[in-house]
Amino acid sequence: MPERFDIAVVGGGAAGLVAAVSGARRGASVTVLERLPQAGKKLLATGGGRCNLLNENLAAPAFTSSDPGLVASVLDRFGKREIRAFFETLGLCLQTEEDGRVYPATNQASSVLKVLEIEAGRLGLPVESGFEAAGLTASSGGFSVASAAGRTVEARAIILAGGGKSYPALGSNGSCYGLAGQFGHSLVLPVPSAVPLLAKDGMCHFLQGQKLKARIASLIDGRVGQTAEGELLFTQYGLSGTAALDVSESLSIAINREGKKDTAVIVDLIPFMLEADLAAELSRRMEAGWPAKDLGAGLLPEKFALVMGQFVRDAGASSGKGSRAGAARNLAGALKARKFAVQGTRGWNEAEFTSGGVDACEVKPRTLESKLRRGLYFAGEVLDVQGGRGGYNLAWAWASGFVAGLTE
Repeated sequence: MPERFDIAVVGGGAAGLVAAVSGARRGASVTVLERLPQAGKKLLATGGGRCNLLNENLAAPAFTSSDPGLVASVLDRFGKREIRAFFETLGLCLQTEEDGRVYPATNQASSVLKVLEIEAGRLGLPVESGFEAAGLTASSGGFSVASAAGRTVEARAIILAGGGKSYPALGSNGSCYGLAGQFGHSLVLPVPSAVPLLAKDGMCHFLQGQKLKARIASLIDGRVGQTAEGELLFTQYGLSGTAALDVSESLSIAINREGKKDTAVIVDLIPFMLEADLAAELSRRMEAGWPAKDLGAGLLPEKFALVMGQFVRDAGASSGKGSRAGAARNLAGALKARKFAVQGTRGWNEAEFTSGGVDACEVKPRTLESKLRRGLYFAGEVLDVQGGRGGYNLAWAWASGFVAGLTE
């Protein structure tokens, strides 16, 4: 006979574990069905192993979704204060950094997973690892979940919390999309987000491995999209670093979902100086006879000497005194707004997040129950809800997991 529970949670990641705890605290019998040998594996890798689990600036406008109102309704029920209280009650001490990012005081993601495991143990929550959900069907009392190995679990309610498609080696392979589709749910095409960018540009080749602080904006069909400021890393294939990752969602949607070709980023390589001040400094250096390769010395990393000659040639610098001021202005403009054509993104193995998923318009606000099938719920990244880097996506996992676990 198949085992039977009130709730079966498919996916033992951040959203799934909190959903299971939420349900069990109400007295429901709950099981977690996890594909990997260990639940929470992806959680251990978040925040560079530190687990940026929340942001003090958490609010619905920080997210994009096919139904923004759904995000607001969930955060109204389980928002910043509730998330913080949830973990502090579990015994996790938290620390908040100046930018609002919240981490465990231990700076170890394993501490977050440990307190969740302790709570699951206290509640007697079974976690069935190695259970790859291959099929989901309606049964007389709710649902039947079949594993690829032939095991079957029955439950009154199902919470799909299997994540998106980013970092498949850590558990998210998009398998829950197919399970949702068995009940008529549609997908907003998932694409990689917070992902490095492909740019076939000679500068990237010469500067690969170089990091610097920069300001960056995505450019799609000539219109500015996302903007960010942070670390930019030049790579063999293009651009990475936090600044590139923070503008990658709009570019990935445009390229990978919409098939657009006119995509680029505009990079301010010297964000700490106004363009007029930079032009004046460059003009002074030109007047003093500085070699072209050294014009960026003290302003840019030394490796930029490899490409400054090209910048100067493109700016139209010449030996004529009357043209130097104009050349300095052109050079300053080029350094403050260097355009890189973007041809694509790296793949799922390098994407931190998934943009897209089960259409949020097909899910009830406040409860996260399917509008198409009673008793079917969703939590976490499986839904078309995306937050930026900085603790927002994990906050959505906690909030949506807890609310889904209430299974009203």
